[in-house]
Amino acid sequence: MINSESSGLSSIGWAVRGVLLVSTFLVPVLIMKDKSATYDEVAHLPAGYTYLATGIIKLNQKHPPLIKEICAFPLLFLDLKLLVDRKSLRGINTDPAYEWNYGRDFLYRDHDADRILFWGRVPALLLSLSLAILVSVWSGRLWGQRASLLALFLYSFDPTITAHAQLVATDVGFAFFATLFLFLLRRYLENPSPKGLVLSGLSLGLALGAKFSAVMLIPMMVVLVIVAAWKQGSDAIGNTVINRGLVSTERTVKLTNLLRERSRSKRMISALAATGLMMSLALPVLWLLYVFPTDPLIYLKGLKAVNRDHDPNFLYYLMGELKPGGWRTYFLIAWLVKTPIPSLLLLAAAILLFFRGTRAFWLDEAFLVVPAISFFIGYSLGADNLGVRYLIPCFPFIFIFTARVATRFVAARRGMRAVVAILLGWYLIEFVAIYPDHLSYFNQIAGGSRKGPEWLDDSNVDWGQGLIQLRNYLQKNPAKDYRLCYFGSGIPKYYGITGRRFDDFSILSPPPKGTIFMSAHCVARARAIMNSLYGSGPENWISHTPPKTIVGHAYYVYEIRDGVLQ
Repeated sequence: MINSESSGLSSIGWAVRGVLLVSTFLVPVLIMKDKSATYDEVAHLPAGYTYLATGIIKLNQKHPPLIKEICAFPLLFLDLKLLVDRKSLRGINTDPAYEWNYGRDFLYRDHDADRILFWGRVPALLLSLSLAILVSVWSGRLWGQRASLLALFLYSFDPTITAHAQLVATDVGFAFFATLFLFLLRRYLENPSPKGLVLSGLSLGLALGAKFSAVMLIPMMVVLVIVAAWKQGSDAIGNTVINRGLVSTERTVKLTNLLRERSRSKRMISALAATGLMMSLALPVLWLLYVFPTDPLIYLKGLKAVNRDHDPNFLYYLMGELKPGGWRTYFLIAWLVKTPIPSLLLLAAAILLFFRGTRAFWLDEAFLVVPAISFFIGYSLGADNLGVRYLIPCFPFIFIFTARVATRFVAARRGMRAVVAILLGWYLIEFVAIYPDHLSYFNQIAGGSRKGPEWLDDSNVDWGQGLIQLRNYLQKNPAKDYRLCYFGSGIPKYYGITGRRFDDFSILSPPPKGTIFMSAHCVARARAIMNSLYGSGPENWISHTPPKTIVGHAYYVYEIRDGVLQ
């Protein structure tokens, strides 16, 4: 692997790394105690508890069990009611609505929902912390100490990572296991050994057990392994011939080509055998994660069930428009407006260095570029337009790749050091300014976080996490007669929020009298509906009226008295 400077960290470097790792874990801990359940957590965490308590994988089969099992583990030490026995659980049908109803009952009926969520989220944070360490280690092996710290800094203070690291969801956990697999695979190709092969295969199984998107790792693995075998075989023979001084003769050229072809053939066969062994090692891991299922096709059936409960006529939202089927450019736009500008600029600098640099270590860079681009394209072509969170598996590879700007080539220039320092300061300011509402972050390209609903909806702006903040606001600012447009799968009344419910299609001109609390998701979709009905006319009140205030970057508060907006 590349290493442009000593890989060892100085005492100051270790101290900085320690501070960054503590921040990576502690900041989300401080945030999540004031965040209610997000949409998927209501189904994921209770389902995981049933897996561990009964050994039956029945609920929420449209996602593999690993992340849910990890997050539910602390719940085994709490005094919780299962609400369903093993016999009944086995007889449950696959109606998607059941898992959501069960999840709501489990969290809100007889239990302390916030306590359950807190302890369920701690393992998710530990997975994020593990990913932060892995990002730091990998970048350090490639680019050295400064790069290790830079990559860790980018990870620790990325708003999207911070927002989703604290949730019982698959995105960050899968990012960890996918990155771990590719890191171990690269080390195996660097120094092949039975131990390396076994570790790679087991980590592939864990990634497959984290999210069905992991199937994209299989073609990535095959391509990277075959290309590595092809290139390494060619280089090895060429170096052997050169070291023996057999150059500049026609006979030597023919001999070299012959030896290369033979070496390539052998290495290609070995490479294909290695990928087969890795996949065979992954299967027992899946079998274990599914608690020894009798159905050998349970994983494939779950893969087929992905998005089964999604409405095929659902209208996706982007930049003020609603459209069935969504947009291929959705994730590119979402990433560009939800990534801090300093991070984008540092990535641009890293890309410039990449094209200006040598290709001597192309395989190390391929292990960063291929996964990032493959996941990006894969999600753009196949995933629902529901949030930048789908791209989180790309982030570790982007951070490691970006960290190359901290190499000695850049660090030796005072001007560049100053520019990087300014960008990192800006990056940190962005992180602090949006605290504690990192899920709703938007950069200056979008006009800031207040403009978020003009660009995106769903988990980009509000995923149901703001109920506790809304309760706290109502305690300080009581409202006798108010309406609530809530986006989520929880129960607002659990927090004493008793406003009359309505959806985003119900807010048409003129608006109802009284106080309106609208989820940022509802604001986005109501804006699109009114734009299509009224254009920029006065009836389109939501586009012309700033809210009285915004609670937790999640709820827009409008005051309406006798048809007049206040």
